[in-house]
Amino acid sequence: MRTQSGPSAAGTRIETRLTALLCALGAWTLVVPYVGHAIGLGVNVASRVEIVDHVVPGALVSVIAGGLLLLARRKPAVDGWATLLGGGVCFLAGFWVLATHVPLLFDAARGQARWGAALWHASTALPIVLISLWYALRGAGLVGEEGGQSSDATPRKAARRG
Repeated sequence: MRTQSGPSAAGTRIETRLTALLCALGAWTLVVPYVGHAIGLGVNVASRVEIVDHVVPGALVSVIAGGLLLLARRKPAVDGWATLLGGGVCFLAGFWVLATHVPLLFDAARGQARWGAALWHASTALPIVLISLWYALRGAGLVGEEGGQSSDATPRKAARRG
């Protein structure tokens, strides 16, 4: 993640907003089952299942994305390794939430669970997976700014590419 001004400043603002969104999605993932029970969208599972399916991955995503935001404020450019590792761990956490809720969605399709509750519980998984995948690919240099260059391409590196 870079903090700068100029042509790529708009890309930096988008990256910062997506990282803040990822942090918020992680926090929301933490509370989804508890808010769901309070508003009538709970599912009948043990509390330890909710901890494994929501609290642990939500905390990971929230803490990692928050850490990347703090790191970006201290350092002008967060290196590719930090974004690759952070995005990769967030991707795995989001994929865990997605994978553990697929059976609930199938139960809803068969009429064994309520659609509202199933969608409520799975609501954060796909956005976390997509944003963190983009983040990890960006950290690896596979997805970047205009012209196909990654965000860590300095003028010196660009000049060497020729």
